Amino acid sequence: MNIDTKWLEDFLMLAEVQHFSRAAEARHITQPAFGRHIRALEKAVGQNLIDRSTTPISLTPAGRQFRNIARNMITQMEEGLRLINGTEQPLVNPIRIATPHSLSSPTLLDLIEHSDKEHDLTYAIDILRVDFAVESLTEGNCDFFLGFEILSLLQPPFQSLCIGHGHFLLVSASDNNGQALFQPNSERTPIIRYSAESYSARLIEQHQPDLPQLNTYPVFETSMCQLHKEMAIRGKGIAWLPDSQIQQALKDKTLVAIEPDVYRLPYQVRLYRNSAPLRKEAEALWLALSKQVQSGWQIHLPWQQ
Repeated sequence: MNIDTKWLEDFLMLAEVQHFSRAAEARHITQPAFGRHIRALEKAVGQNLIDRSTTPISLTPAGRQFRNIARNMITQMEEGLRLINGTEQPLVNPIRIATPHSLSSPTLLDLIEHSDKEHDLTYAIDILRVDFAVESLTEGNCDFFLGFEILSLLQPPFQSLCIGHGHFLLVSASDNNGQALFQPNSERTPIIRYSAESYSARLIEQHQPDLPQLNTYPVFETSMCQLHKEMAIRGKGIAWLPDSQIQQALKDKTLVAIEPDVYRLPYQVRLYRNSAPLRKEAEALWLALSKQVQSGWQIHLPWQQ
């Protein structure tokens, strides 16, 4: 297979700007020449990579897979040249992980600490809203997406590992006696609410019909779990929070779980990847974690009273 690296760079530019003339301009070549490069690349790969019937143009499923492969090929070549020339760089071949705020700490940090025991790795982390993180994985902009269970990612072309599970708990600040400051079953209670587009809001809505009705009214809305936690600790209202984020707060009674046997919503923590081959460091990490999960390892288990 004869593939010119310039074709790969042209393809990556086209995937980014989604427009032939703008991509050609950015690559400083004529549009006819640019088009020939893309067609030559498609012929070499043996697949249509570009869907030319859409406006703006988009990648075919094969194109989305190949985008990750092309980026890895370019990266490996650049790193090889830097090694030959003795040029240093801040991060060498980092593992690229996208994750939402709710799993960035401590879950992601625990995963990195766990992985560093066996691998000498560097990391580039993007903290993104869940839908943007999914898009990043789909477009090949990250190696892994650390997220909750998402049905659309549990089928090809994606793979996933369940590396933890727990519960969203309904929590309140504590009073002077260490009891919940608010009693939403018996009194009108302020609640910190998730933004409608957030994963947490959808999870709560999904389970709402199965829960006893609460007497609440919203006082604050945000998609960020950390702000929910801070507002709840300050006594501004009750909040639904993943137990992975509030273990210490529950232990020292800064927060109190309200009827945890009733108000608990199960979740999974999953590490997702695209089926396209990853760079060797990312593949090695995936293989190691796969073996550990098969042996029963989990980064997080549900909180116990």
